[in-house]
Amino acid sequence: MQSSDTRKNWDYGQVNLAVAATVYSVTNLHGGESITIKARSGNNGMAYIGADRLVSSSNGFELDSSETLTLTLPITFGINNYVDIFATGDYTADDVCWVKLIGLFPQTEASSEPAAAQ
Repeated sequence: MQSSDTRKNWDYGQVNLAVAATVYSVTNLHGGESITIKARSGNNGMAYIGADRLVSSSNGFELDSSETLTLTLPITFGINNYVDIFATGDYTADDVCWVKLIGLFPQTEASSEPAAAQ
């Protein structure tokens, strides 16, 4: 067993962009978290990522099939503060998937957070 001064936990998911040009909630990102979002390799068009429900092909961050976007918020942003992440796409039934590193906070003896699985 290796010791570390930072606890790490993972979360992941996939969002089906079932209807073209409709906005879908992907997840949210809190202080101390990092996320990588990927447009699925079988997608027919672009996926667009943004921080609100107004994301569209004209203002979203473009992800072509198999491209990724990584976002990180520092711990100092606050674990109780967050940014919502939304996606839309050009074609019906395209997908985006994501993996998120959560709960990045310094481990201290006074920490009340549960320990990560070993």
